[in-house]
Amino acid sequence: MTPQHLQQPETSWSVIVNRQTCSSGWKKWEAFLQHHSISYTLHHTYSVDEARTVFEKEYKNRNVHYLLVGGDGTIHHSINILMQLAGAQAAEITIGVLPCGTGNDWVRTYGSPKEKLATHIREEYTAPFNLIKMTWPDGRTRYAVNMVGGALDAAVVHNLKRSSYKIPSYLLYPYGLIRTLMKPHRWSGTIRKDHETYTGDILTLQAGFAKYCGGGMYVLPHAREDSPGLLLMRPKKLIKLLFQLHTIYNGKINSHKEAIARHFEEIDITHSGVPIPIEADGEFLGTSPVKLTACFDAMKRIV
Repeated sequence: MTPQHLQQPETSWSVIVNRQTCSSGWKKWEAFLQHHSISYTLHHTYSVDEARTVFEKEYKNRNVHYLLVGGDGTIHHSINILMQLAGAQAAEITIGVLPCGTGNDWVRTYGSPKEKLATHIREEYTAPFNLIKMTWPDGRTRYAVNMVGGALDAAVVHNLKRSSYKIPSYLLYPYGLIRTLMKPHRWSGTIRKDHETYTGDILTLQAGFAKYCGGGMYVLPHAREDSPGLLLMRPKKLIKLLFQLHTIYNGKINSHKEAIARHFEEIDITHSGVPIPIEADGEFLGTSPVKLTACFDAMKRIV
């Protein structure tokens, strides 16, 4: 008998669309998937709770291939839901991202050119999806897809969430930053990184595998896929800070004399006095104390 080639069954993807941030934008991705004959089932969601229900059903049906249509918030919530559902089995999950929404900083670091994306999805070209795990003393955990922000950065996010003004996305973070700088913006604490410790006043802190946050701010140029970056900024005079704001977009923020740039595997953040606010991927999550841990190979991602 002549041996026959056994063709692998075609992967069917669960496409999760965040309709809060991607309404008309979904049409171009729908045409993209159909044009490239990518098999999928479609799920529209209008809230995190609806997304959770979809993921619970899909994962229960043993689906481990997901395409997320949305921005950084969509990726953040989706990954956290899947990590909760899958636990140690999350490494079997493959994630692809079809960017759409107000914030796409994760895609700035990891996204594929659109002309290559279809092939990468069909052929399942993947790389490790590394995350930052945050753990609070009460046992609560959360995962950062892009990066964790502390002190000034988290205060900006917190103030933006409370703002009632409607501002274009490209102006949103700069507006929030200026607004926050007009208020008290100094915190004190201790940052223990692996075998190194910093104690004193803190202006801002960033930690993650990705390089961008806040709508294109290039704050972790030294971050690598195999080694997350840390930026700790000591306080400086307000006028000096305002004149140096452009360096958060050109990758030169690490050259400030007040900057401490490192790599890490684990960080403990504690405060003295006012608790240090903490955010991840543009989501305000609470305050210090908190531990950050690099989680390698948590999932797989389409490159």
